[in-house]
Amino acid sequence: MSLSTLYRNPVPLDRTQHRGKRIRTLSDFSLASKANAMFLACGEFSEACKEYVIAFLPVSDAQGNPTQDVTPVAVLGLRQDENLYVEANGRWDARYLPAYMRRYPLSYARTAEEQNSVMVDADWEGFNDTEGELLIEENGEPAPYLQQMMHFLDVYDADAQRTRLVCERLVALDLMRPVNIDMTMADGSKLSASGLQVIDEQKLKALPDEQALELVRNGVMGLVHAHLISTTNLPRLTERMALRADAEAKGAVPAK
Repeated sequence: MSLSTLYRNPVPLDRTQHRGKRIRTLSDFSLASKANAMFLACGEFSEACKEYVIAFLPVSDAQGNPTQDVTPVAVLGLRQDENLYVEANGRWDARYLPAYMRRYPLSYARTAEEQNSVMVDADWEGFNDTEGELLIEENGEPAPYLQQMMHFLDVYDADAQRTRLVCERLVALDLMRPVNIDMTMADGSKLSASGLQVIDEQKLKALPDEQALELVRNGVMGLVHAHLISTTNLPRLTERMALRADAEAKGAVPAK
């Protein structure tokens, strides 16, 4: 299992070059149909745990080498390049949509001056000249929609930074354990999704009182409980997988 990126050609949003550009409302999520895991920030756990399995994936460095760090994700599929929450018509089949998806096609990138620059996926067809919300006014200033989205990106970026710190603490406390998701398909074939990590409840219970109290007071224990609650969604995820496989066998959706 791997963390997917949706951005094909992220470029800085330029007040001159992109003046008059618009963003169409994202309603067809086919571009995420191959994302089997999507980043979740800590602030999303309370809602995401009602819909998805929340797990953790190892983080690689710039050279692709594994590190000790982990990042939380919503598990969206059990096979490579398959999102079980995106239907054949592009509809997202869940009540909660991850913020990573809601911010698309915009994002932040850190500049050399350690400031955030708004980026846009220039290759997305919804980034156009005629349809949707205006981004840059004729005077070069951000339009109301872009101002709103920049506030959203500010909150998202702050939450993502807190998430990194939370994950560093969980790793430092040695609370993670690897896990595989295994299931047997209707035709008898086996399926296994590997590379995931979860919080080990036995290690959590064995924490010294001082460290457990620290997690309670800084709000991390609530996040841990949301993660553990989310694992009860695993049967629903495997049901989605079985239904998708059955539909493929009947030709209702294209086989992988």
